[in-house]
Amino acid sequence: MLHFNLLLNRVGCCILISDEFFPRLMSGYNEEDIILSTAYFYAALAAGMAAVAVFLVLRVKCGGFKGLFSKATASFFFLLTALCAAAANPGHGVYAVLIVFGLALGLSGDIWLDLKWIYKADADKFLNAGFIAFMIGHLFYIGAVFAFCGKWTLLSVLLPITASVIVSLGNIIISEKLMKLKFGKFRAIVGAYTFLLFMTFAVSFSAMILNSFAKQWILMSAGGLLFAFSDAVLSTMYFKEGGNTKANIIINHVSYYAAQFIIASSVLFIK
Repeated sequence: MLHFNLLLNRVGCCILISDEFFPRLMSGYNEEDIILSTAYFYAALAAGMAAVAVFLVLRVKCGGFKGLFSKATASFFFLLTALCAAAANPGHGVYAVLIVFGLALGLSGDIWLDLKWIYKADADKFLNAGFIAFMIGHLFYIGAVFAFCGKWTLLSVLLPITASVIVSLGNIIISEKLMKLKFGKFRAIVGAYTFLLFMTFAVSFSAMILNSFAKQWILMSAGGLLFAFSDAVLSTMYFKEGGNTKANIIINHVSYYAAQFIIASSVLFIK
């Protein structure tokens, strides 16, 4: 009986905490709840920035499991930021869910890619797992934009797809011929990933133009562009001899986390 009472108390505490952190998920929506949830959004965003700073120090100085755990913590905060944004902007649950799933896959991809540096004997397996996680994540981002833009025409759909195909093929040719990157057996998955990566930016940019520069699509476009820049640096780190420098590590992760936090923030402004 004592154990059962303790369990009930713990469950009650969890419900209370959930009700305080995400009040509108548990009860009615009112102005006070929105103000509180918005405050949590900015708190999660600030805490995330601090977590990224800690991660960068540990990643550069220590690496290993310290770098992995601090990276997972930093990535958890962009997920939390999106959840708080969803609580602060009710009525857009489908968009929020799509973005949250994309971010969650980004978190898992971050873990897979950092395991590559720890277990070098299985580096290829972890790299492939990371690619797949991020590819599916970009599909969720693309789906969110397509579902909520609301003003698509045949031309506005075909242009991002065509541009993404050109960028994907061009990236392989330019990176290997001019930048001396060696994709080797990863050439196919790099090409497929580049297509989806650029599609995230391209469809967001199209949505921004079609919707008179609405805030949510400006954020998604900025996030997509930063994501593409981050992965361009990451390609140098992975596929170019001597590319895994401290400068590239910092540039890659600063732009990557900026991208993910900006994408998470779009949930606050979706209409």
